[in-house]
Amino acid sequence: MHYLRVVEDKTASLIATAGRFGALFAGAPADVVARITAASHALGVAFQLSDDILDVASESAQSGKAPGTDLREGVRSLPVLHALAPAAPGPSVAGDARLRELLSQDGLTDDAEHAEALALLRAHPAMDAARADLRRWSDAARTEIAGLPDIPARRAFEIMCDFVVERTS
Repeated sequence: MHYLRVVEDKTASLIATAGRFGALFAGAPADVVARITAASHALGVAFQLSDDILDVASESAQSGKAPGTDLREGVRSLPVLHALAPAAPGPSVAGDARLRELLSQDGLTDDAEHAEALALLRAHPAMDAARADLRRWSDAARTEIAGLPDIPARRAFEIMCDFVVERTS
């Protein structure tokens, strides 16, 4: 998926590089460097997914930024991609056709359409799917780091995994 490659080349590579260099500069053995790099990569993906979810789910007072910036600019973030994915068999989701119509535009500059798309997307199962993806990436980071000794640095990393999933700004 193109979206995931972009996330991996952007945020995940930055976080993975920071983790790798930190481990290298600390003199960690090669297997520890590899685990920290992989865990940091997964955490970087999770962080970006969290950011994309917050762009839809948060209110400006809560997050400190205008919600729906990606929608306004026509950026197809993970929640949007889930909403545009072929529907699973079964009953249709209320407002699904209208949401697809709005999301198919190249940006939502009209304030009323932007607000409508944001409200429909917030209530759409696509948000749950995006949150599940976020948890999977955070869990992947946690799994990688779990193979390291139980020291305060590992616990700090686990706290970051929780933070990325639970953050509101």
